[in-house]
Amino acid sequence: MSRQKKEPKKQPKKQSSFPLAVLVTTLKMFLILIVLIFFAGFGAALGVGKAYLDSTPELDISRIENQSQTSFIYDKDGKLITEYFGFENRVWAPLNEIPDALKDAVISTEDVRFYKHHGLDYKRLAGAFINNLKNESIQGGSTITQQLIKLSMLTPERTYKRKIQEAYLALQLEKKYSKDQILEAYLNIIPLGQSNYGVKAAAKDYFGKELKDLTLRECAVLAGLTQNPSKYDPRRNLTPVEKGGRAKPEWTYKRANTVLKRMYQNGRISEEEYNKAKFDENNTSLDNSQLAIKEKSENRGMYSMPYFIEYAIYDVRDKLMIQNGWKGDEGRKKAEKMIYAGGLKIYTTVDAEMQKKVEDAVYNYENLPKFANAKDNVSSQGVPQPQIAAVVIDQHTGELRAIVGGKQPPVGRRELNRAFMSKLPLGSSIKPLAVYGPFIEAGYPGGIIFENIPIKIDGWNSKRGYPDNYEGGGYTGPTDVRTGIRKSLNIVAGKIVAEPNRLGPQYSANKLVEMGIDSNDIPGYPDDPSPAALALGTHGNNMVEVVAAYASIANNGVYQEPISFTRVLDKDNNEILNTSSQIKRVVFKESTAFILTDWMEDAVQHGTGTRARFKFPMHIAGKTGTNDSYRGVYFAGFTPYYTASVWIGHDDFRPSFRKGSSGSVYAAPLWRAIMEPIHEGLESKPFYDSVPDDVVKVTVCGISGMLPNGDLCKYHLVTEYFPKDAVPKEVCNWHKNLTVCSVSGKLPTPYCPEENIVSKPVIVLPKDSPYRQLSDEQLQKYIPGAFRDMINSDMLSYENEQDAQYFCPIHNKAWKDNENKNNSLIKQAQELIEKVKSEMKEKGDKISPQDKSRLQEMINQLEQSIKSAISPSSENGNPGDNPPPFDTNIIQNYINNLKNLSQSIFSKIGDNENQDNSNNQNNDHQNNNGQNDADDIPPEQNEDQNSTPNDEVNIPNNRGIKNNKRNNKKGF
Repeated sequence: MSRQKKEPKKQPKKQSSFPLAVLVTTLKMFLILIVLIFFAGFGAALGVGKAYLDSTPELDISRIENQSQTSFIYDKDGKLITEYFGFENRVWAPLNEIPDALKDAVISTEDVRFYKHHGLDYKRLAGAFINNLKNESIQGGSTITQQLIKLSMLTPERTYKRKIQEAYLALQLEKKYSKDQILEAYLNIIPLGQSNYGVKAAAKDYFGKELKDLTLRECAVLAGLTQNPSKYDPRRNLTPVEKGGRAKPEWTYKRANTVLKRMYQNGRISEEEYNKAKFDENNTSLDNSQLAIKEKSENRGMYSMPYFIEYAIYDVRDKLMIQNGWKGDEGRKKAEKMIYAGGLKIYTTVDAEMQKKVEDAVYNYENLPKFANAKDNVSSQGVPQPQIAAVVIDQHTGELRAIVGGKQPPVGRRELNRAFMSKLPLGSSIKPLAVYGPFIEAGYPGGIIFENIPIKIDGWNSKRGYPDNYEGGGYTGPTDVRTGIRKSLNIVAGKIVAEPNRLGPQYSANKLVEMGIDSNDIPGYPDDPSPAALALGTHGNNMVEVVAAYASIANNGVYQEPISFTRVLDKDNNEILNTSSQIKRVVFKESTAFILTDWMEDAVQHGTGTRARFKFPMHIAGKTGTNDSYRGVYFAGFTPYYTASVWIGHDDFRPSFRKGSSGSVYAAPLWRAIMEPIHEGLESKPFYDSVPDDVVKVTVCGISGMLPNGDLCKYHLVTEYFPKDAVPKEVCNWHKNLTVCSVSGKLPTPYCPEENIVSKPVIVLPKDSPYRQLSDEQLQKYIPGAFRDMINSDMLSYENEQDAQYFCPIHNKAWKDNENKNNSLIKQAQELIEKVKSEMKEKGDKISPQDKSRLQEMINQLEQSIKSAISPSSENGNPGDNPPPFDTNIIQNYINNLKNLSQSIFSKIGDNENQDNSNNQNNDHQNNNGQNDADDIPPEQNEDQNSTPNDEVNIPNNRGIKNNKRNNKKGF
């Protein structure tokens, strides 16, 4: 039989508690909710993080590599003048130039695991996260890599967004850069206070040292600045409060000690090094500072030779804009940033020694003109006046050597530099450039003789129609061009520029543009240039442009663009600018430059520029300038070595100096004060060794400017240099042969002495002569003896009043009557003299020495009066002379005086002879009769009844005699 298996007995279920079930269910639901919230939060966080990452800028390596770097400026000899930077003073140092102590100090302080992580230090990040949960502020944990990203690519805001972006970019950067590259970039970018960025600039600024010379203590100070450059600034903390510091040395000491301690703890320095380098934090006396800090310059950001340096910076800026095609304000900003932040090396043309001499001369110059109104001694901007500007250039290269743009040195960057920022009116200093140089170059159009008279000039657009003559002064009639520049005659310059048969303003203006003068500084150019601006320099010009234009004359007529630098290197020492683009062109033929230089040298030797001459021999050519209404004075000139220009005036331009304040009195001496020290020890060599082949010396008529007409022009000859193709070909047609009185130069009257009637040249005005506009009186003043028309003497009558103007005004009837009287008196006087001399010889020893002397003196006076009374009608007279008639009373008085004196003396001698004879007879009688004695003679009979009491005579004053002779002059 089979056996059945027995099933186990089931235990009954224990019934659970209801509250417990509810609790369990609640917990389950809560956990599920937490999980859901976690995943929801995580998803949200991922979404926010993704949004932050999506807005993260791309990693731009160039923004790290192209950091602002300080530029360097050198003089012409390659010596460093100054560092130049904008807001960030940064000099890039390669990692191998940075000492290990400084690298270790920064790593120990900023990122001790720098060489172990890959951009993020998770341990440090976790610590920072916990810290942030405990505090409201968001703290760091950033690595050096993250800080580099923040400094170069992100904003300094302290937010989670920036931290996430920073971390993301740091991871990418570590894949592209090595650790050493990252560290090098960081050490050159980190801000270290006082506008210093990077360790090299900071070391130089705070300690005056190169990186290799830093001590361990100094490295610790620099590394400590990274946390808070302002608080731990060693200069401010170790400078007394009254000198602009805050006297908190303990802040710097404690921070540096912290850095040193971390270096020691991380095994970067030994205990001995640590103890030796750390500061005594309890010793805060500034008298015994534990740290030597370089004193801050009173004028931080300025540099030596500021006026030249700032011009060179502008010059480099403009060349960079041209090279890179940058234009407008945006282009200027790019170029300027490249200069102050691009780490450029700019090699300027400045001569440091010369610049110093020019600065000394300008800053100490005291011969300044006074303003008509004392209130003008300060400008509208509050700047002392008058001001000065000066520029010196080497004409052989176009290289600027010295620039001073003010009477006082600037106290800040980009102050007014008058040498190139102001438009300074040249006055007559423009004439060699706009007038005389173009005039020679054009071949002397219209000839070299000008009508320097006050009449309207064709083409001169002013109400009166012609300018005044200032410095040289006066109207001189026919005037040659050399005299025009020597005396600075505005009439001559105005006629050259304005008159269509001369240059015309267009040719003049074009020449200025060729010489580098900005066309915008020529009023009306190119359509209708102003003759006044061109001939008189009434408009302002850039002084650097002007000195370069003058240099083209000194450089044999070759213009060279003025340059202030020879080359510019970028931060990697690649040459980006040089002088290969310097503009050079011939603006004048050598013959033009030679003649113009000769004229300008004459102006310095004998004209308005005499005060520019040195105390030692040196060839100098130049031209003074005085602005209209004495609003400024100018001088520009050159030697065989250098060219320079100077200006004295007011920044507001309108105030005037006192009347008479000319360029010759004030600007020429300033030019000398600048140039003389520069030329000490230099040889006085001529401008040219010989006359150029295409220049000849030619003699022309000084009235017509044509070739001389035989001997007719002999009294008016002018010899001048001419370009060969400018020699005149026509013969003078102004001078004519005419029978005239040699004294007056006019037709002879019936009373003219025969010996004075000669065939002589006279001047007859051509039909189109400007002199015809003059009155008769003016014509005779400027061209004595000139005729308006050729006259036919046969058709004229001396008796006709209408014809009287053509006849000699000297030899008339009154003159003849006076001449006859003179001749009669002369004959009478000569006879009297012979008679007296004969009696003096006859009387011999009977005349006392005193009486002989008196007689001889009176004879001499009478002879002199005879000589003076001789008629002025001789061939030696001058045409146009009209001497006053001789006073016949003078010779008559001398005749009477000699007659009376001689009679008195000779009568006395005769009476004495009679008395002697009488006495002899009486003595004979007495001897015979013995009856009479001298005492018997009546007293009254013993007197000389015929003598003149006291022998008094009327002797006229010899100084009253007027000599009527006239010396012969070459000219009518």
